[in-house]
Amino acid sequence: FKMDTIGDAYVAAGWLNSLDPAEANERCAAMIRLSQRMLKVLERHREVSGKDLRCRIGISNGLVYAGVLGRLQPRYHLFGEP
Repeated sequence: FKMDTIGDAYVAAGWLNSLDPAEANERCAAMIRLSQRMLKVLERHREVSGKDLRCRIGISNGLVYAGVLGRLQPRYHLFGEP
């Protein structure tokens, strides 16, 4: 699991290290459930506070390449195939 920021956005990446299709499906379904809960929390926050708090959620799967890049400010980066 890796958390990073890109501009004003937080990005989380998790590794699916199993080739078992049932396990992969369950982990993807869990991410969708998490996203739905996040949206419900934001909706409740808007109702209670009156503030317009927003969030972008995207879920993707596929190959990911990761590693440390940079010499002056080395950072861990993720690159995925679209």
